[in-house]
Amino acid sequence: MDNLVLSNLLYRKTRTFTSAAGVALGVVLVVMTLGVVNGFLNEQGRRNSAVTAEIMFYPEGSSLLSLSPTLSIRAELLDKIRAIEGVSEVVPVGELLRSGRVIDGIDFESYRKVSDVRVVEGRAVQSGDEAMIDRVSQRDRKLKVGDQIELFERSFRLVGIYEPESLGRIKIPLKTLQDYLNRPNLCSLVLVKVKNPAMQEVIARTIKENFPDNEVRLSRDLPILYARGTPAMHTFLKVVVGLAMVISSLVILLAMYTTVTERTRQIGVLKSLGASKSWIAGEIEKEAFLISLLGVLAGFLLSIAAKFLVQRLSNVNIDLEPKWFVYALIFGLLSGLLGALYPALRAANQDPVKALSYE
Repeated sequence: MDNLVLSNLLYRKTRTFTSAAGVALGVVLVVMTLGVVNGFLNEQGRRNSAVTAEIMFYPEGSSLLSLSPTLSIRAELLDKIRAIEGVSEVVPVGELLRSGRVIDGIDFESYRKVSDVRVVEGRAVQSGDEAMIDRVSQRDRKLKVGDQIELFERSFRLVGIYEPESLGRIKIPLKTLQDYLNRPNLCSLVLVKVKNPAMQEVIARTIKENFPDNEVRLSRDLPILYARGTPAMHTFLKVVVGLAMVISSLVILLAMYTTVTERTRQIGVLKSLGASKSWIAGEIEKEAFLISLLGVLAGFLLSIAAKFLVQRLSNVNIDLEPKWFVYALIFGLLSGLLGALYPALRAANQDPVKALSYE
């Protein structure tokens, strides 16, 4: 980078700072959005993998990342699944999304047969308005056994703390959830444990053949499926990345366009001294490149700081993978260079005589 570019950046410190801040904003938007989405998906996969049941049976039309779980599986389906040869346990679970939290309705004695869940403080939920939470939720919400928590616009008594994390963080009696939703004898998903784990794929195919309209997944595949996300999630991420790139490009475009206008006489002097069009355009692009690089580095630092701040103040999990920093670097530099392209060409094509007479 030559002295002219550095001199221009240092001479206009405020514009350099604001332009770099615009690029940094785009980088933070991309990195943090990807981090939050990946953190959510990875956490969901990890929590679902704590279930020891080999097969998970979902209702018809259910998606992996259903945002509105409901109770729709009939009790008679459980008996039909239980009758399949090789099935050991069939356990219904109710799920409900409230205020961004998934609440599980379970019968604890049945549920512990298909998971590693154990009560580490207090006791398990039994009936009525009782709830239990995992250790992570207890730490984040600073609760203890005997406290009251608000669910469904009414108070539930916290009767126990469990480990490890599994499915939703809050668990209440399944009948309580069914009564609240007025959905007796229905559930959201079924956990199926097999007698011989080596036969889980065969049994899963049998269940799918018997209930072709329902979703059947192996628990061991859930972490991978969550990590891959869904087509809708990928579309959302592409929109965010595109929006961030447009913001950064417009910031650089505005900054470089104003800079070219202010330097009209300077450009005329350089052309009169023999500077070529490519050299003039190159100087503008070099300046945009350096501003973009500063913005990208600042965005990285802000993203890391935001990650620790958000995780300290909330239970949101943010995964910042190294590859996303590489992508953000490429995206930031590319958007800066594209944003400066028009101002660079405008500067290169200025008439030196008119540029020298510019006031």
